[in-house]
Amino acid sequence: MILLFIEVLYNSWSLLTEMAPYLITGFSVAGLLQWLINPTFVRQQLGKQSLRSILKATIIGIPMPLCSCSVIPVAASLRKSGASKGATASFLSSTPQTGVDSILATYALMGGLFTFIRVLVAFISGIISGLLVQLISKKLVPKNTLIINDTKLTPINKIAQSSNLKALAPDKKRPHNTSARTNLPQALQHALIVLPADLFRTLIFGILIAGMITTLVPESLLSTHIGEGYKGFFFATLFSLPLYICATASIPMAYALIGAGLSPGAALVFLIIGPATNTTTISAAWTLIGRQATFIYILSIICVAWIAGWLLDSSLGHSLANSLFHEHQASAEHLQRHLWGILLVSLLINAYWQVNRSKRKRDCCQKT
Repeated sequence: MILLFIEVLYNSWSLLTEMAPYLITGFSVAGLLQWLINPTFVRQQLGKQSLRSILKATIIGIPMPLCSCSVIPVAASLRKSGASKGATASFLSSTPQTGVDSILATYALMGGLFTFIRVLVAFISGIISGLLVQLISKKLVPKNTLIINDTKLTPINKIAQSSNLKALAPDKKRPHNTSARTNLPQALQHALIVLPADLFRTLIFGILIAGMITTLVPESLLSTHIGEGYKGFFFATLFSLPLYICATASIPMAYALIGAGLSPGAALVFLIIGPATNTTTISAAWTLIGRQATFIYILSIICVAWIAGWLLDSSLGHSLANSLFHEHQASAEHLQRHLWGILLVSLLINAYWQVNRSKRKRDCCQKT
């Protein structure tokens, strides 16, 4: 039992050290984006009901390091500031699927080709979901688009890191400064504290689950009973649709599932549907874009993911899976990898501790 536990920890640590340098780089780039992006510019670009606004929402959303829950208050703020339903749906779809940290972490474990395919599918699903939501919204409400001019866009760095739906209601007590760009200290705080703290639990959980799958699940199990085709896609959809699966934390899980026999196409379905749909996101979409538009939003993401998964398995499935694992098995154990892993764990623990200490201080101040 102890040896089994040690093997799980060893496999989990191996995955973490593979991802560590890319995740740390991703955090740094995320802070840089936070510094460069002007929230007023984002708001102005997404207001029109057009293909251009949907395209812009998707392009803006793909590199932003927001997970399934932290994207909700940002999308709500954009919607209240005049973003169209189509642009809001595109942002909700494409943003949690990727992000600079997730893209680099995917490259670390899955390689450049799979990473490119994942980003491309996120882009396509954002465009298609936005267009379909825009179309259904025009049919339902031809001339009455919700625009709340007196509600300003809250800067992204000021958005609460909360997964509940309280962020959908405007906070009248919060001061708004839509023209100010995030300053450098705030960007550094976002890169070194906010983002690592947001990812701490889900990332550690995902890596441990991946280590357990790698250790306990025989390689032939999923390929024999589920593996390829619609069974694998159905398994990936059923597993990921209702649950909160972070785009970054889901990567080691997908990697381990491929090692256990799941096809790369089914793993892609898991990575696309999981971050873009869960009960919290669905509830938020219901409020922001309406019931029928939410149904179209979910259905479009599932359809795009299944088609992309089928195309991937049909063209590159076995060769991609083999090259993926041969590449990682050939990589030697270097001291540098372990140092990166230690640095990442230290960063995550420090960020989580800092955020919790700040919360405790606020709670004490409120009580007094």
